[in-house]
Amino acid sequence: MIDLIFNFLIQFDLLINNHFIISLIIYFILSLLFFAFSIPGGLIIILASSFFFGFIIGFIINIISIVLGSFCFFLFFQKMFKKYSNKYLDKFSDKLNKVVKKSSLEYLILLRLIFGIPLLVQNLFLSTLYISKSKFIISTFLGFTPYFLVFTFIGSEFSNLIDIKEFQLNDILSFDLILIFLILIIFLLFRIFFKFK
Repeated sequence: MIDLIFNFLIQFDLLINNHFIISLIIYFILSLLFFAFSIPGGLIIILASSFFFGFIIGFIINIISIVLGSFCFFLFFQKMFKKYSNKYLDKFSDKLNKVVKKSSLEYLILLRLIFGIPLLVQNLFLSTLYISKSKFIISTFLGFTPYFLVFTFIGSEFSNLIDIKEFQLNDILSFDLILIFLILIIFLLFRIFFKFK
């Protein structure tokens, strides 16, 4: 099974080299749809885009597709919640909005920075809030940029397919990387705390 996957990757890489622009457009559209439906497994898309297209193009594909895809999801479900919400959901949403109101941008960025929360859960949660479209876009961009820079860089560093076979998750999650994300999260929490004061 693994050999079949690697053979597919080799063939796909050859296809991209022979038809770069068409492949880039198709991959971007597929990536956009992937994030618009908030399908699990986004890390594979992020790593693959930079593996096939390089760091800069891969990062641009990743960040634009997740921002636009999540935004489409947000708009759709926000309309659905308004149309079909019940009293319980409205009360829940009102309570959340009161908490988030003073520091909404910081909370939204913080939500995006917390690693491990599935994109589907994040986007559904944000759809229940009364936040502006611009705050949603800015927080999605700022919250995902640190992760996407790291994962896009890792994907671009796979010099050949053997690197992928030897790859382990703890290669990514170094102490320095975790420390940087903790500092970002603590900074956002301090901003939220002092705004409440």
